[in-house]
Amino acid sequence: MSLIAHDRLPAKPIDALRELVRAIDECDELKRETVAAAREAGATWEAIGRALGITRQSAWALYSADAAALSADLAESAARNTDLSEDEAADIAVEAVRQVRGARRAR
Repeated sequence: MSLIAHDRLPAKPIDALRELVRAIDECDELKRETVAAAREAGATWEAIGRALGITRQSAWALYSADAAALSADLAESAARNTDLSEDEAADIAVEAVRQVRGARRAR
């Protein structure tokens, strides 16, 4: 199934690229919505990963609200704590991952 026909793209390559990027963005948003619907319907990250052609871990990292929140928290923490050593920063990251895993197990 082809959603975009090459002969229906704008003739100018730059305009065609813009149209393709717009279509990709639209598909990405639709994919996020569909993953969320699949999760609400009870699909596992394993099943979602298989459908997307990626691992369950990658699916969770890309589409989980927990992963997005964790990434934002880690970025904010890194910005605030510029005086941390790499080992200290790694310890904080490991603890954050443990917290997320614990929250996932509690569900």
